[in-house]
Amino acid sequence: MATPVLPAPIAADESASPRDTIVRCENVSRVYHLAGEEVYACRDVSCEIVRGKLVALRGRSGSGKTTLINIMSGLDKPSKGKTFILGKETTRMNDGQLTELRRHMIGFIFQAFALLPVLSAFENVELPMRLSGRGARARQRRATDLLEMVGLGKRMHHRPFELSGGEQARVAIARALANEPGMIVADEPTGALDSVTGLQIMMLFRRIVQEQDVTIIMATHDPTISEIADETLIMSDGRMSRDIPEELQGTGILDAVHMPGTLHAEIGLTADREGLHDRIERGGPSGEVTLPPLPGE
Repeated sequence: MATPVLPAPIAADESASPRDTIVRCENVSRVYHLAGEEVYACRDVSCEIVRGKLVALRGRSGSGKTTLINIMSGLDKPSKGKTFILGKETTRMNDGQLTELRRHMIGFIFQAFALLPVLSAFENVELPMRLSGRGARARQRRATDLLEMVGLGKRMHHRPFELSGGEQARVAIARALANEPGMIVADEPTGALDSVTGLQIMMLFRRIVQEQDVTIIMATHDPTISEIADETLIMSDGRMSRDIPEELQGTGILDAVHMPGTLHAEIGLTADREGLHDRIERGGPSGEVTLPPLPGE
């Protein structure tokens, strides 16, 4: 897949990250001033995320992960430090340049999916391409291809209220891919879904990373993502680490396969179908997984 070219207003920065680095944070802090006091949402965070990876960003509520994901996607700027996104130093950009960066280079998936209720699935996916100036024929072809890819070829003319939660999530994924971004940022995309659907959506992310060469940064509470992701970053009290604390090692979707009940058996069948059990037996993310084709292939 060809990498989109950002419009002219943003010049490349010679001190930016290498070509394969999608996001780089250097001693990033985000400070809020409340009642005369400084409150640190992020404190001295440094990290580097490379192309073609599924990265989990985890942490309890109030840990700073949402603030960090906003900084990593150009929705916010750090109070201190530097952030580079796709080779551009966002801390030196104005609002217009950041808007262009997000519009052309970054896809977003929100917890409640944020689909426009008056538009069909097809129109929701087409809208980002319309805003970026892509021609009508190209918009129609790509929106159709993306919805078929996520298994919604026969549901593309339905509005969000006519779709299940899992189907809405798939529309949101297709919309995020519309402008061929180098990076997708997903904030708790499985939070409102049942366990089986949530696992299926996680595995769809895994497949998209593998097939589309897109980097996905996914903020989530579910421990299962650490079994699927290439890398897990932990936020705690505004600081980052790669060690998963005991408080975040609770029961995830995959742990439910060992519990009695029809739902847990269905989770187990889904995990088997996606090759997850083999991966876990081989020691987690380093194990190889043979994924089934994307829906519609």
